[in-house]
Amino acid sequence: MRGKVRYFSMVGGEFSEYWPDDVTNFCIGADATIGPENGIGGEIFSFQVCSPKWFSENESHSPVFARHIIFMNEYDEPGFMKIVEDLVANTHGETWHEVALKLSRYMFWEFEDYQEYVPESG
Repeated sequence: MRGKVRYFSMVGGEFSEYWPDDVTNFCIGADATIGPENGIGGEIFSFQVCSPKWFSENESHSPVFARHIIFMNEYDEPGFMKIVEDLVANTHGETWHEVALKLSRYMFWEFEDYQEYVPESG
């Protein structure tokens, strides 16, 4: 089984309206709605797209983990969409859950760490 990107959205705005003042100094939040290749609908996978320049100017100067971030030297909307689409196309699993878990290594999956609530009996 594989997944398929249904669509992309930008956190707090629309891609069609966004262009950074400096194409080498930016950071945006984005979501990709991804679902089973042969299914309908999808689940949200979130990530940031940042330039190394923005990251070095805005993050701590001490060591830091950088999970769920795509780094690119210059803003390139089709470029970051393609890297996500390629990742999804090349991620396989026996079930959708297995595929989603693998994708969550790169993007924050809305169901990451989800545990079903089971009421106490008694």
